[in-house]
Amino acid sequence: MNQNLDPNLIMILVLVLFIVMMWMSSRRMKKQQQQQQEELRQSLVPGTLVVLAGGIIATIVSVDEKYEEVVVDSEGSRMRVKMQSVRGKYIRPAFIDDDDEQQSDNESPAGLPVDNDADAAQASGEDTSSTAQPAAVNSEHTQTATAEPETK
Repeated sequence: MNQNLDPNLIMILVLVLFIVMMWMSSRRMKKQQQQQQEELRQSLVPGTLVVLAGGIIATIVSVDEKYEEVVVDSEGSRMRVKMQSVRGKYIRPAFIDDDDEQQSDNESPAGLPVDNDADAAQASGEDTSSTAQPAAVNSEHTQTATAEPETK
């Protein structure tokens, strides 16, 4: 049983194995795409906000299954398009105003000002637990320690 296998035969077997794996993978991807397209077609009902080919955002007015057409309304303009031109449902991306972002950078979640020096020291790995205290805490401790009630 000690036969030496031809290196060319091994190379051909490996090549055939890779081709079969790529073919199976492409079939699986094609099935997934067809399933997603069918789910999208089933979800096309009047009132749905969709994105068409070319980036047009429109609302579905009516669906004609027989001719595979969709009537859409975009800002008052009605169009009849093929179902294939509907790329998907439109999901409006989250928008953060620049002013809101700058304000949230300077505040903690509790609405207190953030000490950026302490944050920078933490990022660099310095130990700030014993030396850095918020200014509001220091002033409160000083006021309570020095303020004594007057007695007469």
